Amino acid sequence: MFTKPLTRQPITTLDTSKDTDSLARLLVAAAINPRFCAALLTNPQHALQAGFGGEGFPLSQTTLDSLVSIQASTLPEFVFKLNEVLASSTRTA
Repeated sequence: MFTKPLTRQPITTLDTSKDTDSLARLLVAAAINPRFCAALLTNPQHALQAGFGGEGFPLSQTTLDSLVSIQASTLPEFVFKLNEVLASSTRTA
């Protein structure tokens, strides 16, 4: 039997559901369109601002900063590095 009341500790979580959806759409766009893929690999900031097919990719500033920092020459390399960056930012959050 517990005689001391349990207290709830505040927990900080990151809501990445919106980022996950945008990232999925971003990667699909890069996979199906060679021109968008090339833009993403050479100038991610511009590719994200321009969007694809009239659609934007709303991302948190943290995820946006991570995307822009990636330097890759192929889409698989980009995805690999993106996974590493996002995994490390999740561990430190």
